[in-house]
Amino acid sequence: MPDEVTGLRERIAALDQSILRAAAERLDLAAQVGIAKHESGLPIRSYQTETAVLARYRAGADQLGVDRQFAESLGMVLISEAVRRQERGRLETEAADAATPVGRQILIVGGAGKMGRWLVRFFIEQGHDVAVLDPGGSVKGARSIERLEDGMAFDVILLAMPLSKGPEVLRAVLSCEPSGLIVDISSLKSHLLNDLRAGVARGLRLASLHPLFGPGVQTLAGRVMAVCDCGHSEAADEAASLFESTSLTISRMSVERHDEYMQYVLGLSHLTSILFATTLARSGYAFGELSAVASTTFIKQARTASEVVCENAEMYGEIQRLNRHSKELYQLVRESLAALESGTLGDDAAALSRIIIGARDYFPAEVPRDLA
Repeated sequence: MPDEVTGLRERIAALDQSILRAAAERLDLAAQVGIAKHESGLPIRSYQTETAVLARYRAGADQLGVDRQFAESLGMVLISEAVRRQERGRLETEAADAATPVGRQILIVGGAGKMGRWLVRFFIEQGHDVAVLDPGGSVKGARSIERLEDGMAFDVILLAMPLSKGPEVLRAVLSCEPSGLIVDISSLKSHLLNDLRAGVARGLRLASLHPLFGPGVQTLAGRVMAVCDCGHSEAADEAASLFESTSLTISRMSVERHDEYMQYVLGLSHLTSILFATTLARSGYAFGELSAVASTTFIKQARTASEVVCENAEMYGEIQRLNRHSKELYQLVRESLAALESGTLGDDAAALSRIIIGARDYFPAEVPRDLA
């Protein structure tokens, strides 16, 4: 028996090498596709292609008697790495093609925070001269300045402060009348709106960004950068140009529209997770009891809810509280919940099914997947 096990393990080891060789060949081919895309001006990520690839994996799994979920997960791993290879290759190609480095002077106020550190690293890699102003300390690779006044000659002043500090920091910067581009990356704009508009009215070059991804992102392909026009379209163009060498999707909008979208993109998605977690916490059942009989859907939702409530509670609270559209969102949620309650507990047995089917039509055939 031991000899048989050893022999089988040796065959598995040989297959592992074959799998790695096949994966390496696939990634090399994907890199060549990336070059061809770049030369043709095509985006790195194609959701239609990914859908077709995953369908191919599912069909192959059925033919070979392999679990569909396993095959799909394997396909997503390979897609994710292929996208990263293509993205890295495009950045390297564009850097090599550049006659001279961009070399802007960029001050990041709040650069010692998580997102601030990501921005420091990103801009340094893009060839910019980066400085940080943050009482939290210095950041590797960036110069440190101690006074806001010392950074007013920078080409770009980027504000990466917590939501609650936004108005105070923005007003302090605006009071110095900087000549460069002023950009915040706040995930909400409601509490900054008046100051942003007032600054533009005074002739300052203001724009507003929102990276719709966190500092732990592994690839920018498929990620979105919201660029908000505060009334100075040239400033918005310049803010967008800071990320033009990446595979980010740039979504342009007026600064007023931003929080209308965020009440659903952030507010509702966070609220759903918080509601799920707080309802479980009130249920009287320990998580271990429920997870012992958990469905796939329960585990997925529990994982997402756990990420939200175990992250920065103050930040998630501010996203709910500071959005000027939260009141209408909560009213809509109450109406939706009332309809669901009536459809579930009322006399019409088919009412809830009709609600679910009606909601189904809202979504595309396949929602794009996150590459993490």
